[in-house]
Amino acid sequence: MLTSPTGSEHHAIYQYRFVNAKDHFMGLIQTESPYYQPLPAAPAPFFLNTSPRYPDPNPYDAATPSAWALSVERSKEIFIFGAGLYSFFQSYAGECAGTRNCQAQIANIDRRSSVHLFSLSTVASEKQISVNGKGIVDQADNINGFVSTVTYWSSP
Repeated sequence: MLTSPTGSEHHAIYQYRFVNAKDHFMGLIQTESPYYQPLPAAPAPFFLNTSPRYPDPNPYDAATPSAWALSVERSKEIFIFGAGLYSFFQSYAGECAGTRNCQAQIANIDRRSSVHLFSLSTVASEKQISVNGKGIVDQADNINGFVSTVTYWSSP
């Protein structure tokens, strides 16, 4: 397995992105969505890279106007042990953290990828895990104090 140190907090389009990756391990990752989103919505103020080899995640629509904390596409055997994916604000206002709805979705994995998530904690994202852009794990089912926690999830 390969390991890579990273840090990508507050990036406008995504914080962690795997495309055509294989055999990666990430431990104790942590992100925060951009405080200004969803206005303007991602990818603003930037443009999406549409190159076929390493495209930016797309589409961004009304349902997902904020950056993905984690995006995995066409990747195999991705292991993540300990993840804190946090969204504390909407347009710099923090009231949404108390109502747990600062962001609609936060982690997206495509159906072609194999991903294993151990101890995923999110803050104020309505859907903790999405597959092909459709939320499948609801944070309301996993409330654990201030965060919502999924002990283990793997792609089908």
